[in-house]
Amino acid sequence: MKTILIVILFIALVYVFSEFDLSLKDNSFTLRYLQPMFYETLETGSDLLPADSDSPGSGEQPAEAREAAELRRVIDGDTIDVLVNGEIERVRYIAANSPEFGEPCYQQASLANRGLVEGQALTLGRDETDRDDNGRLLRYVYANGVLVERQLISLGFAEVVRYRSDDNFYDEFRELEQQAAEQGLGCHPTGIFDDGSFVR
Repeated sequence: MKTILIVILFIALVYVFSEFDLSLKDNSFTLRYLQPMFYETLETGSDLLPADSDSPGSGEQPAEAREAAELRRVIDGDTIDVLVNGEIERVRYIAANSPEFGEPCYQQASLANRGLVEGQALTLGRDETDRDDNGRLLRYVYANGVLVERQLISLGFAEVVRYRSDDNFYDEFRELEQQAAEQGLGCHPTGIFDDGSFVR
């Protein structure tokens, strides 16, 4: 009888995984119910961040060219929901890619992102592409004037990626990622970013 129950439970789990496609980061069972259990019970990710981790860089957009936004939810290490122009929008960070749900260092990257953006005045900057194929806004995100993508990459919680022609910070971010890898910062010791590619 126990064997039958285990088999039924296994089949039910397989069905749930296939039905809701847990590989998706957006609009999925994972996003609504499973992801929050891994990090929303913790207060912030500020303990993962150095007290002063900002560094100057090139390619900054003037503040007046950015849109003001209000954080609604941290989704993972490279995605947030914000209120912008009266609408709730999902924002995918440009040029930074963090571990996916279920991958090594997912929780730490999500917490690091949270530590950078929660309670901060957010502004959004554009590059060439407005939205990705999933309808998310593609933006550089500034928290109190600090570029979040730069922070995540320099601290080792994200890798640099080039999407289409959105490459304002690409060269700088590659150098920052290399430095973080050499120092074994953030997620680099797990090997999660060792795919040899900078393009998505």
